[in-house]
Amino acid sequence: MTNKAAKIAKQWLDDADAILVTASNVLSISEGLNLFANDKKLKEVLGDLVDKYHLPNFLTAFVFKYPNQLDYWRMVARVVEYYGNNYEISNYMQDIKKIIGNKSYFVWTSNIDHHFALAGLTNLFEIEGNWFEGVCSNHPAEHGVHYLASKLHEIYEKDQAGTLTEADIPKCDECGAPLALNMAGEDFQINQKQVQAFQDFIQKYEDKKWLYNFSC
Repeated sequence: MTNKAAKIAKQWLDDADAILVTASNVLSISEGLNLFANDKKLKEVLGDLVDKYHLPNFLTAFVFKYPNQLDYWRMVARVVEYYGNNYEISNYMQDIKKIIGNKSYFVWTSNIDHHFALAGLTNLFEIEGNWFEGVCSNHPAEHGVHYLASKLHEIYEKDQAGTLTEADIPKCDECGAPLALNMAGEDFQINQKQVQAFQDFIQKYEDKKWLYNFSC
């Protein structure tokens, strides 16, 4: 970026009443989470599951049809433990927070890693869900969304200890059916609170100056 462009960008930021941040996998990759890569990180996180199921990347790991639910949830728990429960704010995320400063903001993202919320940026619309949420596989629309952070951590610990059993598979509180991750797919339930919050943000600032398409 040239000095002139930097000055213009700063002026836009200074003049803006609000900021809309849009983010996709470019930010995730910058933070070290590459869903498409076949590299040493894949084996480090997923361990024996990589060779057992010939998994070429994390994206495939999430859509693979596992012969049993235990290995599926092993995979989920290992990924979420590494990239979610152990998440540390990256320099890139710190920069975004500094740019936003004290201004009103909203984040629109297709990333499923929930890193914005974990970094404290909670004015957030996760348009493809996140891997901390589950929905009932039998009644996804009727039985609500379940927050799975502690359950996934428990699965991870039992997996590492060799004590994981079928009884540990996450189940719906309403009917006992297995849960599915609440991410883009047939059972996906978009977060209506996030939808409403985003609509409120747009309506509040529709006649004011706001910087949008600040992308990463």
